[in-house]
Amino acid sequence: VYGPLVIDAKEPEPFTYEREHVVMLTDWTDEDPARVMKKLKKQSDYYNNNKRTVGDFINDVGEKGWSATTSERWMWAQMKMNPTDLADVSGATYTYLMNGQAPNMNWTGLFKPRERIRLRFINGSSMTYFDVRIPGLKMTVVASDGLHVKPVVVDELRIAVAETFDVIVEPADGAYTLFAQSMDRTGFARGTLTSRPGLQAVVPPLDPRPLLSMDDMGMAGMDHGSMNHSAKPAMDGMAGMDHSKM
Repeated sequence: VYGPLVIDAKEPEPFTYEREHVVMLTDWTDEDPARVMKKLKKQSDYYNNNKRTVGDFINDVGEKGWSATTSERWMWAQMKMNPTDLADVSGATYTYLMNGQAPNMNWTGLFKPRERIRLRFINGSSMTYFDVRIPGLKMTVVASDGLHVKPVVVDELRIAVAETFDVIVEPADGAYTLFAQSMDRTGFARGTLTSRPGLQAVVPPLDPRPLLSMDDMGMAGMDHGSMNHSAKPAMDGMAGMDHSKM
């Protein structure tokens, strides 16, 4: 059994809203957790189904040259890691949930047009980082981990395990998709904000899978590859991460 716990502020808050919804993001597997851990101990990238292929190597040689490509592959091999291994456990076994509902169940939150809605995002997952956006809506972040922050308008935010963000949105009439894709792009949780029951918005496709770079691993200056960070939340928090210790 799990669920959100919301503690009301004792003092008046520095922002207003007419309605609120709690949006709790989690991951779920039907596998025995002990079996999942056993697999990871035997092979740290067991759930990574996006390993680079010979075709990727040939393409990289064509773009970067033989020397740079082989050097980059050698460095990853020395670390016994893979630049596509962004998460120890992926959508290969996880189903990503929004308020306990799978994507096909479509959790729904109602609103009246032009209301100021407070969305309390909570990452209650075991180990999944989510990139959250609402296509067609800007989000104004007003609180993080229970503390008020200077309001900042964003299109997308990354929420780590046990982290919370409170945002304000002001939707017009119609339906909007709440889209929370896993950081490794192997799946997503989704729901709908709508002014009328039964409405749904288009669910966007997953973004292209990012690749880790040596900078992300805390080895700046040794990277012969590259990672396109454009339009993606920062990944600074992954510096020095070693999946082999799982």
